[in-house]
Amino acid sequence: MSQVLIVSRQASRSDTMSKALEKRALGMVAFESSEGAAAHLDETPAAAVLIEVVGEDPQLVPLIRQIRSSILHAAIPIVLVAADPNAPLVAAAMDAGASERILRSIPAQAVADILAARIQSAATPERPTKGHGELWVVCGPRGGVGRTMLASNLAVIGAESYRVALVDNVPRFGSALVAFNLPPQTPTWVELTAVGPEEEIFDRLPRHPSGVSVLPAPSRPELADSVSPAAVGAMILRLTHASELVVVDQGGRLDNGGIDMLERADHLVVVGTPDNPGVYALQAWLRIGDQLQIPRERISVILNCVLPYHQVDSDRASKVLEQPVLTVPHAGLDGVRSLSGGEPLAWRHQGNRWVKSLRGTFAQISPVLASKLKH
Repeated sequence: MSQVLIVSRQASRSDTMSKALEKRALGMVAFESSEGAAAHLDETPAAAVLIEVVGEDPQLVPLIRQIRSSILHAAIPIVLVAADPNAPLVAAAMDAGASERILRSIPAQAVADILAARIQSAATPERPTKGHGELWVVCGPRGGVGRTMLASNLAVIGAESYRVALVDNVPRFGSALVAFNLPPQTPTWVELTAVGPEEEIFDRLPRHPSGVSVLPAPSRPELADSVSPAAVGAMILRLTHASELVVVDQGGRLDNGGIDMLERADHLVVVGTPDNPGVYALQAWLRIGDQLQIPRERISVILNCVLPYHQVDSDRASKVLEQPVLTVPHAGLDGVRSLSGGEPLAWRHQGNRWVKSLRGTFAQISPVLASKLKH
């Protein structure tokens, strides 16, 4: 029997709800406060959460964020019951990840019917469809390999001829804001999850002068858990309907929708450094791709010379990885300045040898898109 976690200060309402849930073959675990539910969340597996919003509850928003960051409960429905659905606390709870809000006047059996329907939908979710645009997921086994620099510059190269979006899917330490020198108050995917299906999402994204529309990660790490992995994935796939190319800067952690992105990607670009630790870290990532049954022809391995010297040449790396390897030279002083100044190298220094090499890499990844580039 599926369990529903109930947070209600009114014992009589809990009793009524328990009987209503029984008719839908649902059990109930009740708590009288958000604080009590938070303390026992990890030991209380639930298929849905029903929270009665009463007065000022400082623990409500932290509870919802805790639910969304929990392995057991990250994707479950969270329904708020409120006398005033437009109250500031209710709005804050929705921003933190609650699924929907309903009026307190709704009969208990109707609420139970809603919960049962949401649980069924969560068990068999509709997978968002991918659009015609190509989806490139640029990932790296660790930080410091130049993943964000490659992702942002690949996006800039594509934006010369196409409508391009760059998505920063590194929720806690994203760097797209820095790479494109965008202000901290730029709307991130925390704010943009509320964009309705009828709205043109590109109208809400900040557009860099290079032509790239940017969807940054949250500007503050504590907001990282405010959006579920399913919502992030759905938004990225939605962008493929409105653009020719979506480049995702995907970090090493895959718990924010990353695995789904790897499986959906038209091209998986794995970035490492030309040294022994870098090559063996790439090997581990290729094994992840094999376990996910991603064809090797959809994977491009790039050795990025983040330092002006290297220890492993591409031929040796290719033999170790059993995979063709592309190399990008050191970007030189212009590359260092571009990182510190927030100006993608391919935008300001198109004659740089690193940029020329990256154009060749772009063509290797997708000859179809490369054939229509202006330069």
